[in-house]
Amino acid sequence: MNQKIKDNISILRQSLHVAGIKVSERENGIRLKSHTGYHIDIFTLTNNPDQIRARMETDEADPLRRQAYVESVQNFLADSLQGTASVEPFKLSRRSAGEYIYNSVLMLEGIFEDNAPIEISEDAIEIIDEVELVGNDMETSDLAEFELDFGFGEENRLKVVKSLAEEAIENLEAVDAKTLRQSLDMMSLKRSSVVRLALTRIFRSATEVEELEAAVQGESQKIVSPQDRAELQEVKSLCANGYLDPVIDLLWQEVFQDPS
Repeated sequence: MNQKIKDNISILRQSLHVAGIKVSERENGIRLKSHTGYHIDIFTLTNNPDQIRARMETDEADPLRRQAYVESVQNFLADSLQGTASVEPFKLSRRSAGEYIYNSVLMLEGIFEDNAPIEISEDAIEIIDEVELVGNDMETSDLAEFELDFGFGEENRLKVVKSLAEEAIENLEAVDAKTLRQSLDMMSLKRSSVVRLALTRIFRSATEVEELEAAVQGESQKIVSPQDRAELQEVKSLCANGYLDPVIDLLWQEVFQDPS
């Protein structure tokens, strides 16, 4: 275990110890038991020690009871690490042999201090060199008025990655209504399912970004019951990396994320 991993795990171990929680050692991490009896593994990624994960497993088949257990573990861990690390909501990672595996991301609080040293990458140095080369062709008076415009204004926003809505439209344009119905059938969504009806109506609106986003927002307001929300959570886990993934992500965000 490298030193960075040891330091991060040591911080979490100490916080749990102060909270009166017993822990045992695991590879690249530690294990503890929640108040409900579930084991929680906390570990770091070997190739990126700053990435800290928490993992729990359950064999509870009922989606509502399972979600309640997951939220209980989430609250327990957040309370235990309060002031040390933030705990993101657990999300279903995969299902295997009747076991449901959930992962969460932990972020150490205060990891970026004001007096922390700033590292300048080689890429940044190359950018500075390019600016200096431009300056060599300018008069001194011109340099005094020289400003860099990186286009961060509202009217000239840099687009680094494709938005989820754009990706959703591209994916849905490549399939027809029959393919969509077959996909929804494979996910065992009943014809009367609120989630199925929402996805079907969103599919019909997949022509423009604005229309798609409006449809997602409208349909999200209909997914309010615990059963429908649990079904959406299940669909999200089943549809990972599929052509419906972007639109389901958009719908999931509207339903589950805080308004702020």
